[in-house]
Amino acid sequence: VDAYCGGIVVPLDRTGVKKGKTDVRFEYYPRTDLSRPSQGTIVAIEGGPGFSTTDSRDFYLELFQPLMDRRALLLVDQRGTGLSDPLKCPEAQSYDGNWVPNAEACGVELGKRFDLYTSANAADDLKAVLDSLGIPKIDLYGDSYGSFLSQTFAVRYPHSVSTLVLDGTYPITGLDPWYLTTATRLRDNLQLVCARSAATCPTTPGGMIPLVRQVVDRLRATPVATTAPDADGDEIQVTLTPRRVLDALLNMDVIPGFDREAPAALEALLAGDPRPLARMVAEAEIDVTGAPGLPRLEKGLAAEVRSYSEGAYLAYACNDYPQLWDVNAPFATRDSQFAAATAALSSSAVAPWINTDWATSEYFTFDYCIHWPQPQVAQPPFPAGGHYPRLATLVMNGDLDLRTDVYQAREVAANFPGSTYVEVQNFGHVTALYDPDNCASAIVRRFVLTHSTGDTSCTKHISEHRVVNRFAEVAADAPQATVASSADHSGARDRRVATVAVEAVADVIDRWYAIPGTKGVGLYGGKFTIDTTDTNPFPTRVWTLDLHNVQWTQDVKVSGTGTVPRGPGTASVSLTINGPGKSDGTVTVTWATRAQNARAHVTGTIGGDAVDLTTPAPSFF
Repeated sequence: VDAYCGGIVVPLDRTGVKKGKTDVRFEYYPRTDLSRPSQGTIVAIEGGPGFSTTDSRDFYLELFQPLMDRRALLLVDQRGTGLSDPLKCPEAQSYDGNWVPNAEACGVELGKRFDLYTSANAADDLKAVLDSLGIPKIDLYGDSYGSFLSQTFAVRYPHSVSTLVLDGTYPITGLDPWYLTTATRLRDNLQLVCARSAATCPTTPGGMIPLVRQVVDRLRATPVATTAPDADGDEIQVTLTPRRVLDALLNMDVIPGFDREAPAALEALLAGDPRPLARMVAEAEIDVTGAPGLPRLEKGLAAEVRSYSEGAYLAYACNDYPQLWDVNAPFATRDSQFAAATAALSSSAVAPWINTDWATSEYFTFDYCIHWPQPQVAQPPFPAGGHYPRLATLVMNGDLDLRTDVYQAREVAANFPGSTYVEVQNFGHVTALYDPDNCASAIVRRFVLTHSTGDTSCTKHISEHRVVNRFAEVAADAPQATVASSADHSGARDRRVATVAVEAVADVIDRWYAIPGTKGVGLYGGKFTIDTTDTNPFPTRVWTLDLHNVQWTQDVKVSGTGTVPRGPGTASVSLTINGPGKSDGTVTVTWATRAQNARAHVTGTIGGDAVDLTTPAPSFF
């Protein structure tokens, strides 16, 4: 797609307290139909904070392409990100060592600029870009932190906004520095995932929290040391503790495979098999190459910050977000204030964990900004004397979102008079980008076109996360597949092996959001590749699986290839099975993707017997 690339130079500090300028760069994609009048310009803002909007151009082009015949698309890298003088803080960017000293070093490295990277300044920068291009009004879409910045822009420049879409959002006023609604939503989600996959969930929805409590209590009494594969496929030492399990479960909204695996992994731990839960913990934890939900960092700082700047994350988060200490106090005083806030935190609010589990979570890193420099120029997201304007506003949130949970999103919707709120079932963080159902994305486009959502019933029919019924160390302990017809001549062992084969495929698919690239390893061995190079527009892409001796149990190896549509369609995988005893075989597994309560159909031979079986189908988000 053709675009004009440009930029403007803006003051670092419009208050005049500090000197200096910075570049703000953008990409402008003009409308394609010049025979009819323009319908305006869409502006999309990426999240983080710290991500580059221009580096995410493909997502926004895909979302808004159907409107770009008569609308232009403008992508602006906010100051400190992408092409707009990205902030380089090597220690923080590495994720190596202790978080607090790394953040403190970043504040020092930024020098006098440290408090000038704020949503308020970024909103003013965006207005300056619009003025330079002669754009009077925009349709504004923000996802995740981009929705925070979009709110900041809207309250400052309401007359510049035609429609406002906030996807995966949280409030710019009254934000709880402990994010306790996340604890509530985690408990809710554990029960929801089980309820929506009741046929396979190993416990009842009401049994999920007692199950987690039992695991947490056991690990608090005796942590479990084991090994498991991490996100890079390396077998590493893992010590299971309550806090590390908490951090893994908090990643369920961006690693959808964790939704499928969590109930059975918790059950397996109690039954003496820690490996499935340990793998989740290992995959969720940040290492020196990146973090779940963030891009795995390329070699070389310049290449890394082009896509994502941890320095920008720190600057915006430490300057804009409420903290658990007085930001004007000396560091030693802040340390004491944070300790006091932790002691005062009610464990019942974060149960079945305790206050110190929550306070030391690396998912939140509550103390990340504790040694950030004392601000000299204060520019809060919501201006003094400001108000929330009445605009055509759409707030959308996945109901399984934990980063910006539905309670926060509903609060945002309540802040904007006359806004429309839509919850998307079974979705995690951000709904309209990378939308396999063409549901949330279609609602967003319709709202931009008509200022109305139209029919939103599709949000109630998105397929569930089909929960793993039971992790089995050997095939003899796996559930049996169900006989589909009289053509089946399987025995009980064949039916268990068939289940293992399908679970091996499902397990590979689960890893997609948990691993840094396209290659990974099985739970007990073997390797796989997920080829995503299909150039069809999303969601019509079809991805290819390639399995080499992948082991979901210790005694069954599964190899083969197949295709899985990312949107609605039919997945088909041809497998060769090397099972225990005489249970080798060749089967074809097919299932309807994106269908609720879908079952996979397994045909072929196992152990010399013809099989015609069904099992719960894999799910792919």
